[in-house]
Amino acid sequence: MNSALTFTGHVRTIAKKAAWKLSCIRRVSHLLDSQGISTLYAAQVRPLMEYAPLTWLSCPPSYLSLLDKIQHRAQRLIRLKAPPDQPSPTMQPLQQRRDVAGLCVIFKTHKQGAPHLTALRQPWAQPHGHTTRAATSRVHQLVVPFARTETFLRSFLPRYTRMWNHLVMQTQLHYTTSLHTFKSAANAWIKQP
Repeated sequence: MNSALTFTGHVRTIAKKAAWKLSCIRRVSHLLDSQGISTLYAAQVRPLMEYAPLTWLSCPPSYLSLLDKIQHRAQRLIRLKAPPDQPSPTMQPLQQRRDVAGLCVIFKTHKQGAPHLTALRQPWAQPHGHTTRAATSRVHQLVVPFARTETFLRSFLPRYTRMWNHLVMQTQLHYTTSLHTFKSAANAWIKQP
């Protein structure tokens, strides 16, 4: 965290390290096929870009896009090495992975009652006094914290509380008891246009 209480410098450093690791993979890419490059990227570069993604959310999108550019370079490298008759493997966008991770934290906090995440617990929304179409899902929604600044609006609690409320209104995933089932279904829900 820098003197302005942001993670922008840290994310820039992470992007440089990830770009350096990807350039190392590119230097040995003549020895590897597309699957080998994909495996090395997933083992060496992507964990560096994903070890604390929920903390970095308050960074400006331009800094997070540095990480996305590195993933696009890796996809290009994998596509170049893929045989022409075989489709190249697609990677999940990093923002989608961050969103699924954030929703899983909210699920663990509010539905599974993880004790180590109690600081992230938000109060449940009050039910409406009258019957509406959204009244049945209202009891499963959370109170979104008020945000005065755009930086706080992008941070974990406001962003994923709003996303949780949208998920509750559009799906029945909040009734799921298994984290694995929730994660798979949330991934599919986020992919939808």
